[in-house]
Formats: sequence, structure tokens, C-alpha cells
Amino acid sequence: MIRSYLESDLTAIDKIGSLIKDDFNKKYDILNLNHDYANIYVYLIDDVITGFIQYEEHYEVCDIINIAVSEEYQNKGIGKALIDYLINHTKCEKIMLEVRENNLKALNLYHKCNFKEINRRKKYYGNEDAIIMEREVAMDVYIMGIESSCDETSISIVKNGHEEIATTVLTQMDTHALYGGVVPEIASRMHTENITMVLEDVLSKTDLTMDDISAIAVTYAPGLLGSLLVGVEFAKVLSLVYDKPLIATHHIAGHIYANNLVKKMEFPLLALVVSGGHTELVLMEDDYKFKVLGTTLDDAVGECFDKVARVLDLPYPGGPNVEKYAKMGKPTYDLPKPMENDELNFSFSGLKSAVINLNHNELQRGNEIRKYDLACSFQTVAIDELIRKTKLAIEKYDIKRVIVAGGVSANGFLREEMEKLCKKMHVDLTIPPLKYCTDNATMIACAAYPQYLNHDFADLSLRAKSQEYFFEEHKS
Repeated sequence: MIRSYLESDLTAIDKIGSLIKDDFNKKYDILNLNHDYANIYVYLIDDVITGFIQYEEHYEVCDIINIAVSEEYQNKGIGKALIDYLINHTKCEKIMLEVRENNLKALNLYHKCNFKEINRRKKYYGNEDAIIMEREVAMDVYIMGIESSCDETSISIVKNGHEEIATTVLTQMDTHALYGGVVPEIASRMHTENITMVLEDVLSKTDLTMDDISAIAVTYAPGLLGSLLVGVEFAKVLSLVYDKPLIATHHIAGHIYANNLVKKMEFPLLALVVSGGHTELVLMEDDYKFKVLGTTLDDAVGECFDKVARVLDLPYPGGPNVEKYAKMGKPTYDLPKPMENDELNFSFSGLKSAVINLNHNELQRGNEIRKYDLACSFQTVAIDELIRKTKLAIEKYDIKRVIVAGGVSANGFLREEMEKLCKKMHVDLTIPPLKYCTDNATMIACAAYPQYLNHDFADLSLRAKSQEYFFEEHKS
């Protein structure tokens, strides 16, 4: 635990400070609360002070005066933790310090914390030079994400790639349910009517203004072209008017990086990407570095859910309604298992065709279709295949971390089975909360953060694309 010092801490601080200077208290008058140097954070283990960092702030510069750790607690990362804490809590633009040139242990620590040598004071410590070091303090990054790839108009503000500040999602689901599916022309028209109101609403939820926004990120692909165009053009206008960088973000990247809203992704990891257009097992070696281990050879699993919903005459949206029916049924229908081999590719067209043919044959015979049971039978086989292939990938590539991404990650049965698998195999699993699994702008702002750090910006010639295979553009 790290916190600001209390008056009762000063004796312990002085004792630890004596490790670095015999006359520590005499030189810095640490017991005088009114002293200029009385800015201190302490590190506690079981309520015992094991280290501290002493600093002074002058306008845009924060000077580290001293940092010390009790001898028995050294080499445990406490010094770095104290520096990181100071970096995250100072309002200064840069942090500076001074260190003896022969203090290699301290120099190694400061280099790990990204301090750079900017000057030297010759023979400042007798025969030793004093090295002056500095590092810039990264200011908070607020990215505004815009998502309009289908029938959700959404704008979100996310801080530093993982902290949601505010999000507004305006759904068109009730309108399109009247037609049994999304009508592209209606969707784009409703985006146009609503997007300005969505912007006003999301800003009203915060104390931020457009001046506080660091960049504008927008889904440019894939999706309904008319819907995408509304979001892209709106983002370009905001970028131009408010002089903000423009970031073109892929919809599938958004689903993947929604996992950062749970906890920061650690690499390498295995991503199971499951949506209406994607079914992939992907090895991520770093941000935006992907190696596709397996992909669907025909239909995506989300597409199959939607087609089975139509076969069962279930209302829009299809996939979630198949899941609802499956919960009330049993897997009594005998359906074929897809691709019974040890490859990592997927194939769901045979399973989809089996459902279509079974339904047709039963109707021809005058038999009543047990919709709950057929939905359950289909879902059981489809999810079992996703779990089986994920298990194969974990074993083959010695995976320690798994994430699930895409709209189908909202499926409760998939989530339950994946949790069982990863627990059994001692693998760390992350799945976004349900509200981040469906289309939303929060995930787009999250995915844009690594792009922002790499200055991966678009210009005003950015165009929407109805189709673009994401992983081909971002190979390891």
C-alpha cells in the first residue's frame, strides 16, 4: 500500500533515510512539518513502513529529493512502485532527479522507470559526477470513440485506454424488429438524426469539454456502408473543427480491446474472436500484433446463430433469442459435430445445413418441431466446438492467458464453458461484461489508445469500408 505520510510516520521515515545518509534528518530536517521538503509518499507492508519517496513540486517540474527502502525489503520492486505512484499522482509535466554516477543500482532503477540523462555536474560529489536525469510525465489521454457500424449510435469517452468516463448508446433495435432485421437505409437515416444528440448526451454526463479530448476515434470498417459513413464523416468534422487527431479503428479491434476495460491485457495471449463475421483463434504477441492460428472455412458462428434463429422463426435479434430458447430446452436432436480433427480451423456450414434439413424434413413429415430442444441441440454442438478448438490451441501453444471477443462472447453458455475450461487448465481468462460485448463506442476508444500512443492517425481522406479483413492488415 502507498499513501501520503502522516506525522506519526516521520520517525520511521527518518530511520530508513539514515540508510542513504548518516545525517539524513539533520540535512533535510525531516521532522519539521513546515519544511519545503515535507512531501512524502510511504510504502507499507502489513502497516509497516518499508520505504518512502520524498519530492518537491515547482510549477511544471517535480524534483525527487530522496528515495529509500529498508534493507530487508530491497529488490522487491518497492522503489519502482513508489516512483510509478509519484508519476501517476503528480500534476507536473516532468520529473527530475540527481544521482551519483557510481550508484549503479539507483541508475538501473531510474532507467527502468524511463528516466534519461540530460546533464552532468562534474565532480559534484568529490571525485564523482552527479548525473541529472529527467522523464516526461504522460498526461491523461481522453479518447472519444464513435461507433455506428450497424444499428447502434454510440459515443464514448475513455481515459488512458481502460477507464470508461461516459458512454451513450442509442439503439434502433425496436425499429428494425418490425422488419425482422436491420434495414440499411433506415439505419443510416436514424444515425444521421441521432448522432448530434448522442454527442451532447455523453458530454452532459461528464465535466469534460471538447477541449479536454485528446483524439477522435471512429469505426471505419466493417459494417453497413451507409451507417459507417455517418460516423466517419461526423468524426472528421469533429477532428477538423476542434483540431484533434483522427484515429481510424477497426470494429473487431474494438471487440478485442474491450478486454482492457476488465484488466490490462498481458502478452502473449490467445484471443477467441466470435462474431457475426468472425470465428478465429488468434495469438497476440503485443498490441496490434496478431497471428491467426485458426479461422472459419465458411460461416462464422454468429452468422449460424442468426440463420438458425430464422429457421426457428425467432424474432430479431436472432442470436440472443436462440440462447433464450436453448435455456428452456434439452439437446435431444442428434446433430453432426463440425470438423472432428485436431486442426484449429472451424467449419459451421455443415451444422447450419443439418438444422435446416432437420427442420424441413420434420415439417414434411408433419411433425412438430421442438424449438427449445433444437435451439439447445444446435447451441450445445456449436459452443462445444469453440471450446474444443480453444483447448487444442492452449495445449499446442502453451497458452497462459485467454480473452474472448466479439458479439457472441455475450452468450452465457459460451462464457460458462470457457470459464470451466480455463479453470481446469489453470489459464487466466478475461471476458468483457455483457454491455461491452455488443456494439458500443467504449470498445472503439479503448482500441484506439495504442494507436494514439503510436501516432497512428488518419487524415480527412478517411473512407468507410463495408468489408475489411482485420487480421490480414496486422500480422505479427
